[in-house]
Amino acid sequence: MNVGLLSLLVLLAVLLGLAVRRGLAAGPVLQRFAEQFVKLVPRMLCALVAAGFIAELIPKQTISGYLGDSAGLAALPVAAVTGVLIPAGPVIVFAIAAVFAKSGASTGALVAFITSWSVFAAHRIMIYELPLLGASFLRLRLVSVLVLPFLAGSLAMLAGLVTMFGTAVPLD
Repeated sequence: MNVGLLSLLVLLAVLLGLAVRRGLAAGPVLQRFAEQFVKLVPRMLCALVAAGFIAELIPKQTISGYLGDSAGLAALPVAAVTGVLIPAGPVIVFAIAAVFAKSGASTGALVAFITSWSVFAAHRIMIYELPLLGASFLRLRLVSVLVLPFLAGSLAMLAGLVTMFGTAVPLD
């Protein structure tokens, strides 16, 4: 059992204790749980299958060659561009990041990938930002945060040189 799951179970136990102490009805909680379960489980299954296809379609040598430690700082722009191009939500993106980690991607590249996806996701820009806020705002925002994936990836690489804190260790 990993720390994240253990933390969630402890949080669930605390919340359950608070709900029982306050005498809250279980019906609405169970209904919300069922709604979320029905919504998220199929997405997660699809995301994991998609990540499995990516793992098989892209050779591990290619991933480690472009995103691994041997690529050095050149891994950061590759990871950043990849993060921009992934038109998906967090379930798929983090599954892809896990595949990258398992295939030998460096921690810096993973940080740059996730940061780039978080800040520049092309699908969010096209669907929401450009139509709702306009090209002028989009241009200003993109220029003001352009350096973030590279800075975050570089800091992760620097931290990795100093300590092993934060190294991606995918679960088998």
